[in-house]
Amino acid sequence: MSPRRLRHVVLAASLGVAALALVGAGPPAPAGPDAPSDQFSATRARDELAHLLGDQRPHPVGSAANDAVRARLVARLRALGLEPEEQRSFACSDAGTCAPVTNVIAWLPGQVAGPALAITSHYDSVGAGPGAADDGHGVATTLELLRILLPLPRHPPLVAVFTDGEEAGLLGMRAFAEHPRASEIGVVLNLEARGTTGAASMFETSDGNSALIAAFAGAGASALSLSYEIYRRLPNDTDLTVVKQHGLQGMNFAFIGGVLRYHTPRDDLDHLDLGSVQQQGDAVLATARNLLAAELPPPSPHNAHYVDLLGLFLLRWPAWVDVPLAAAALLALLLTAFRRRRELTPRAVLLALAAPFVAVLAAAVAATGLLRAAEALTNPLGPWRASTSLALLGLAAAAVAASLAAARPLIRRAGPLAQSLVTWLLWTVLALVVATQVPGAAILLLAPAVLAAIAPASRLAPIAAALLAVAVWAPLGPALVEALGLDPVLVGATVGWLVTALLPTCPEEPGEKTLSLWTWSFALVALLAVGAAALAPRHDFDHPSKANLVHLTDLDLGRAWHVVDAPAGVPGPLADALAWDQPRPLLPWSSRPVPAAPATLLSDDGPRLEPRAPAASDLPGRLVMTLRARPGALGSMLVIPAGAVATLRVGGRVLEPSRLRPGPSDTRIVTVFGSAAEGVEVVADITTAAAWTLVDIAPGLAPDAPKHARPEWAVPYQWGDWIAARRSFTPPTAQ
Repeated sequence: MSPRRLRHVVLAASLGVAALALVGAGPPAPAGPDAPSDQFSATRARDELAHLLGDQRPHPVGSAANDAVRARLVARLRALGLEPEEQRSFACSDAGTCAPVTNVIAWLPGQVAGPALAITSHYDSVGAGPGAADDGHGVATTLELLRILLPLPRHPPLVAVFTDGEEAGLLGMRAFAEHPRASEIGVVLNLEARGTTGAASMFETSDGNSALIAAFAGAGASALSLSYEIYRRLPNDTDLTVVKQHGLQGMNFAFIGGVLRYHTPRDDLDHLDLGSVQQQGDAVLATARNLLAAELPPPSPHNAHYVDLLGLFLLRWPAWVDVPLAAAALLALLLTAFRRRRELTPRAVLLALAAPFVAVLAAAVAATGLLRAAEALTNPLGPWRASTSLALLGLAAAAVAASLAAARPLIRRAGPLAQSLVTWLLWTVLALVVATQVPGAAILLLAPAVLAAIAPASRLAPIAAALLAVAVWAPLGPALVEALGLDPVLVGATVGWLVTALLPTCPEEPGEKTLSLWTWSFALVALLAVGAAALAPRHDFDHPSKANLVHLTDLDLGRAWHVVDAPAGVPGPLADALAWDQPRPLLPWSSRPVPAAPATLLSDDGPRLEPRAPAASDLPGRLVMTLRARPGALGSMLVIPAGAVATLRVGGRVLEPSRLRPGPSDTRIVTVFGSAAEGVEVVADITTAAAWTLVDIAPGLAPDAPKHARPEWAVPYQWGDWIAARRSFTPPTAQ
């Protein structure tokens, strides 16, 4: 085969491998209702979910709708022949979010006594949406898994834990950690979602995970040890966070596509991707079967590093082999360079060294420039939008085109031998650095580098290494965008680095046009894709923007306002309807400026903090109070000036004032959901005379709210539309 034809084949094969990797990581078709009884069926799980959700009303912790969902869950467990326990507690997070919670727990004995395998999910939702994916699908999936696993022999015990109040601060799992039998848990498989579609991924593990990864291998979900390295650096938590804080082992499963529907009314049954549910259910079932076949493994002395390969199998090895593997690859490459030193000139080595850096820089610049140009001609695209996949395709194509065009003169002059040796030496050295700083990412660099080092001077090894690099790196682009949003620098640099693996396979003789044809083809795809993305609507019904309508009453002033709380910008029709002049930070719990307009005063009722008469045994400066909200309120807030209290106890739970959620103007916020008629006891040791702010929040819209001005592509998010009331409170000792 001629060198020119070989280059065509390699580049075409790279595209084919990338397509296979993307398809292999994606969800399968869902199994139907008539699937064999020992197999997981997403269709059967959806039927369970439809029954649990009922009318699909939001069911946040402490609401009547949440009680109804729990009652249906308990009834379904009993229909399976189980005797579920309802654990009731009052729980608080470190950030000061509290609520009464009720966990539902079903214990299944094993053949031997010992640590149990727990499958966990949460049944509460946020106030804005029904939570079909987050985390209704997890609850329904667990029910389908229990149906399958119940008749099978189990070596260790199995427990299903359905937590309450997860959305309010992992409250149910915090309560479960105090359960008398919580110490019997050995391994936890937690089911989650941060969107309604996408590939199901096992994205987080506990430390010492080698045995867990061995049980997971071949389960069918995508997995990459880098994902945990990214996740641990983000301000995100799930119930597994609490599990790990208590020294237990576990794995986290989730799908995160369709993030614009996350925590909105579009997280409903119509938008739930059953393929994602099928992939997640299959993965958890296979992992659970492996773990239930013998005693649960103790934590391993080391981690495993792993990457999904074309959706076919999990490439994995112990983390401790990273450095020896890298050292061996480095030695092999250096020995080859020494043996072939007469064929390597300093000029060729320097050109070969420059080529990867030029390729990555050109890719990042091209992707960023193209996106900025599209935004300058239209409107900002934002990190997530309805056509993110089109924009991603365009940026990736621009990055490939720029990398090939910029590196082409350098690789032509460096020659194939120098380019191959220098490129894979660079990959290996970077792998050594990454192994010490971001260990989970090392396998992405080492796997191709080790393959290339087997015979770096041959034609076959660099090609095989390049195709392996494409296989493990291609799914990374979409995954990073799903997790972090559309960042052109990140997309460009990631794609540009992948292209460096192809450089040793793409040398040209002077006058050849092979790479030019590929470069222009990718450039054309980039322009068409980004152009289409830029002209497409930023949001639509299925990919909405987020905007809450809040009716806020200031009981001190006797005035009320309509307020729009929109984290990514206020939709134009709502801004026009409110006719606001300048944004003002009216919301007591947020420092973000918000548009506001005068509203009708609905009531003079609101939150109250009622001090108890001092007792002789009270310490100086200590106040014992009862926090009460209006009837029908979802919750109450205390907005406390920083340093105003030395100690704080809410509902019997001790809170550290310095760790409470920060609020505007150097305040700290305590939020209590599920307000009971009898109120919640608050005990504080007062240190300053500063006034507090009390707020209570009731779900829903005021009669005169400008709901007509909110377009269908803008929806409530998180806790949804509120009717809120605020008043000041000065502690009696400070009067």
